[in-house]
Amino acid sequence: MSVERYLNNEITPWTGEHIHRYLEAKKNICAGDVVLDLACGSGYGSNILSEVDNSEVYGGDIEKEAIDSCKKAWADNASLHFEIMDATDLRFSNDFFDKIVSLETIEHLTGYRKMLSEFSRVIKPNGTVIISTPNIKISSPNGEIINPYHTQEFTYDEFDKILKEQFSDVVIYGQKYTRYYTNAGTSLVMKISENLLLARGIRKLSYQFRNMIFKKLFNLDLYPSVNDFKLLSDKMVIDKKCHVLFAVCKK
Repeated sequence: MSVERYLNNEITPWTGEHIHRYLEAKKNICAGDVVLDLACGSGYGSNILSEVDNSEVYGGDIEKEAIDSCKKAWADNASLHFEIMDATDLRFSNDFFDKIVSLETIEHLTGYRKMLSEFSRVIKPNGTVIISTPNIKISSPNGEIINPYHTQEFTYDEFDKILKEQFSDVVIYGQKYTRYYTNAGTSLVMKISENLLLARGIRKLSYQFRNMIFKKLFNLDLYPSVNDFKLLSDKMVIDKKCHVLFAVCKK
């Protein structure tokens, strides 16, 4: 699996959407659940999931450096357990987890079918597996994968098909950037301003300076927040408009 990781101390254009996905996943966690966060990276998502009362969260990543960093960053959270894991060969017994969360992982593994098989093995019969991945029609519209860290990407139908090889109940949502739909009056000017401040040459200026300009104009941060995203359920809209597919699966 290739490394493409959000770090806890970074301010990036993708921070809001990453956290939004974990907050949506968290809605499926119940008090007392044993949860796997596979490909936990810097551990911020595992920490979000652990906020549910009495939950116990195992954060796994194949990179030793990532796990060492997580253990230091979240040492005070007794609900978190971090360890090196291979997604295609999990050490856990059958029916171990109540919930499994693996966001933006499946596109990085050539052995993704083995990973899904392992998820099916270690999830309890009534458990839930949540998986997200880019929608290739948006992320690589010509069909050729643009992101060098991705070994494959999927359409809605392809994603649905491979998930149903392991899970009988699969519901796929689409994550949509909605800032311009919820700010109707200033949306066009806002969009033009955002694109300008994110343009290649302008990006040489500090984020703090660019953000100050945008905030004075629109009273919003330049980079999207968690409130600028929604999960949609209409397949036709997802197929054409949503950059990330977000699946909720049951065995």
